[in-house]
Amino acid sequence: MLLRISALYLIVPFTVLTAQQVHPAGIPVDLSVPFVPPGVDAEGQRHLLYELHITNFGSAELSLARIEILDDRTSAVLASYDGEELKGLLARPGSSGLTDRRVIAGGLRAVAFLDLHGPPSSGLPMRLRHRVTFLPITPPNGPLQSIVEGARIRVPRDEVLALGAPLEGAGWVASHALSNSSSHRRSLLAIDGRARIAQRFAIDFTRIGEDGHVFRGDPAKNENWTPYGASVLAVADGRVVEIQDGIPENDPTAETKAVPITLTSVAGNYLILDLGDGRFALYAHLKPGSFAVRQGARVRRGQHLARLGNSGQSDAPHLHIHIMDAPSPLAAEGLPLAFERFDVEGHLPSLKVLVDGTGWRATDRKTPRRREMPVENAVLTFPERASQSPD
Repeated sequence: MLLRISALYLIVPFTVLTAQQVHPAGIPVDLSVPFVPPGVDAEGQRHLLYELHITNFGSAELSLARIEILDDRTSAVLASYDGEELKGLLARPGSSGLTDRRVIAGGLRAVAFLDLHGPPSSGLPMRLRHRVTFLPITPPNGPLQSIVEGARIRVPRDEVLALGAPLEGAGWVASHALSNSSSHRRSLLAIDGRARIAQRFAIDFTRIGEDGHVFRGDPAKNENWTPYGASVLAVADGRVVEIQDGIPENDPTAETKAVPITLTSVAGNYLILDLGDGRFALYAHLKPGSFAVRQGARVRRGQHLARLGNSGQSDAPHLHIHIMDAPSPLAAEGLPLAFERFDVEGHLPSLKVLVDGTGWRATDRKTPRRREMPVENAVLTFPERASQSPD
């Protein structure tokens, strides 16, 4: 076949064209991956968490049947999702009351929350692409079609910064930590003209006491909760770039918060630490009036910053921490975080055991973890600080 293009002659053998090139996919779908963070290790697995956006640019409904992640070089299928598993991966921004999130009406979008994981030793391919299968449709003047491929991405090779402990001692529950289904993972928010997930890798740390309980006595009093008032530590050397203080704390048993929850108050009293190289750490829901540093101050890893509290969008005393690519609690993309050292005491079967009177006690056996992120509901022991006053 001889093609004339701007006086250049290109010989393109017909045999090298794929079926998709001969019959370009007529399904009016846009596939995109807005952001790809680096992979992070957790309990013997390397996890790559990102989102595939699937937008229907046509007027007719499209029904998703399968999503596959492929090695872009070899075309090997690395992961495949269909049926109920596929349903569980999907969110439908702006839509409610859907009977099946796999059905995408004209002009609407589905977001697939993906977690490609495997042993760290096996590594991840340099590049990935995605194959999306729909129930077959017949585009105008085209053959019956059901498959669209695209959304090629490069897998970042950046090293995840190994952080110091944000807290110290035993009994720390990493609630809503690394998971593909936690509330943090799914918090896709459109702020300042762009949809992002600042909390993609966020962790809420609460604490179980030696008696196996997270509170004792009247739960309406914050001081009766085990984690309340704990010293919050700098996870790395850095500079304090933002502090918000003065927001009153919530009653853990009340239906309403101490202040109306807005984009300004949602994180409560918080501190943002600039870690360098475009990485920032958010510490949220802190105790009012407890800050030991000022905005602009330079701090050292392990330094006392403030005390754990219950302010903002918080149901009970805990520390919310996440790493992000901009100095904004929510208008940023969430980056993975790994701690240099911690021990795993065990895993909670559910957060319900913390509030229903069941309680939870660790066994004598602890599993050391190094340069990893804790998984959801793991119970951790962080190293004690060197002898220095927290105040």
